[in-house]
Amino acid sequence: MVEHGNYSVTLEVNLLSIILVGTFNDIATKSACKQIQTKVDSLNGQAFSVLLNCTNYEGSTPAAHKISNDYFLWLNKQNCIAWAAIYHQKIYADMAKNQQPAMFEFQNRREFYDVESAKSWLASQSVVIS
Repeated sequence: MVEHGNYSVTLEVNLLSIILVGTFNDIATKSACKQIQTKVDSLNGQAFSVLLNCTNYEGSTPAAHKISNDYFLWLNKQNCIAWAAIYHQKIYADMAKNQQPAMFEFQNRREFYDVESAKSWLASQSVVIS
């Protein structure tokens, strides 16, 4: 089997940016989550924020949702101080709520429909962003 779904995971200063494009299977999800974990581990406990860009995300298989939910449980225990998720439409946020409830357990989290609003909010949370 091959990866389905494209992603980018970058860490600049203390901003973890994740971009999801397309429809994801378990292989791509596992690979993206491992990259996220590597970036977070490289911070050695320093505070960070997350900018999750799902404007071109189209969904995931049930197995992929389970994998990402498990990683969100791990991420919720890290030193993340703010989390901004960007969606193209509300339906994708609703899908995430139903399939990945751990993502919504994080207290300082907001949903947006454009990147600039998300970055502005992260900046207001005393988070250094680029």
